[in-house]
Amino acid sequence: MRRTLISIAAALSALASTPALVAREPFAKAHVSMMARAQLGGREARLSEIDVFAEGTRLRARLRGEDRAGEFWVDGLASPVLRLVDGQLSPPRRQTLEQGVLLAFAASPSLASANTDRIAGHPCKIVSEELAGGATLTRCLWRGLPLSVELHAGNFTFNAAATMVDEGAVTVADLQPPPGAPAAPASLSAGR
Repeated sequence: MRRTLISIAAALSALASTPALVAREPFAKAHVSMMARAQLGGREARLSEIDVFAEGTRLRARLRGEDRAGEFWVDGLASPVLRLVDGQLSPPRRQTLEQGVLLAFAASPSLASANTDRIAGHPCKIVSEELAGGATLTRCLWRGLPLSVELHAGNFTFNAAATMVDEGAVTVADLQPPPGAPAAPASLSAGR
């Protein structure tokens, strides 16, 4: 009994130290092309184009021409971002382009915004947050979608920016779950 109480207390303290995430605002119906850059220390920077398809409660993103990077999937406004590689959940390694992409689409602990900007012709609100380990993440969000992302974590940097936003250019096929994607609980995802 005592061990159970201790483990429950430890779990509750761990949850209390993690900032609560708010549900995202519904995603705009859009195809967004982004250019991303990740660099660790003095190593050569890795560049990639990201295709993002989103509408309502679903978002699907993939690095163009990089199948080994997997696909990123959000199914539900309060759901975590999942990375799937060959039909399996596969969390990205730390300080990689894939980790930067995952953090770019993560839910935020606050939707409050003090500033606004325009990216790719769309107004967006700037949201900055402190992450674990002294990392900072700044995103400019337009209707739930990050159009600009800047992540600094020690000697690792990740930057991404929209190069094209095509509203309404998303089909049902673009938003189908990647192979192996788990279904979101009914409470997290609105029906289509």
